[in-house]
Amino acid sequence: MKHRLFGAACAAALVTAASAASAQPTPKFEYGKSEDVKDVEGTEWDATAEAGVVLTSGNSRITTLTGGFKATRKQAKNKFSAEAAGAFARTSNLVANDANGDMVLTSDEVRREDKDSAKNAAAKVRYDRFLTEKNSLFVAALAGTDPLAGKDLTAGGQLGYSRLLYLSDAHELAGEFGYDFSYEKFATDDPTATSSISIHSARAFTGYKGKLSETTTVEGSVELLANVNGQTINGRDVSAFEDLRVNLASSIAAKLSKSVALSFSFGAKYDKVPAPLAIAGFMLDPTDPPESSKMDTVTKASLIVTFL
Repeated sequence: MKHRLFGAACAAALVTAASAASAQPTPKFEYGKSEDVKDVEGTEWDATAEAGVVLTSGNSRITTLTGGFKATRKQAKNKFSAEAAGAFARTSNLVANDANGDMVLTSDEVRREDKDSAKNAAAKVRYDRFLTEKNSLFVAALAGTDPLAGKDLTAGGQLGYSRLLYLSDAHELAGEFGYDFSYEKFATDDPTATSSISIHSARAFTGYKGKLSETTTVEGSVELLANVNGQTINGRDVSAFEDLRVNLASSIAAKLSKSVALSFSFGAKYDKVPAPLAIAGFMLDPTDPPESSKMDTVTKASLIVTFL
């Protein structure tokens, strides 16, 4: 059995997220192609991991943690892959508490208040079975959590058909069509609110990989999920094809040396019918409930070091 470990990639990462920094990390969209297993003899493993941390103290106090990993197993016409990513960010801000109302603060009327601005994770496992050089079938399972976006749990699965549409030495384009099931458990303590929904969707995906030079590569993908079943969320009826979800991902990577690479990536998640906003200690107005943001984005810069 052949094993290859492509190292722990230490990401000195700058991570910024729109929508109050609560964007759920989206595992990198991967599509299977027969080239992945064409030259595999026996069983081959690949694995990478990355982690980032930012800590500040003193007047400005911020803690940011990010991490992720990816692993693949290839054998004959079979490919198994697993990936996960997570992010956590907390800020400590000064808050005034003018106890006597004289508009003059003393040292004991100022305190620190901690707030989480990101707390999420997502994971995905996938199996590809290659039928021919350009055709394959796949099945996948997904799970995640993003309470700041109103979702304590998201879980589901996908299955479908994948087709390699174009392949050359510098470019490849693939498309996928199939079915997606999503279960969403909302982050709410309101006993009168909708606690969870199940979404059955038609799925379409296209992904591109290109080589700008011997040391620079680019990737991009878009995934569309269109619900085929109706739902009711806190008294609001959502019809079929109304709850559209779109996931975008793009990246560029440049190899600086044999063991060092620089990577920039951008991801966006759009949900036309987002989860109800979850604020501890409050119930939602059933006639006009606040919603989470429809769009979340993540931008990341990583310095990747391959040790083995």
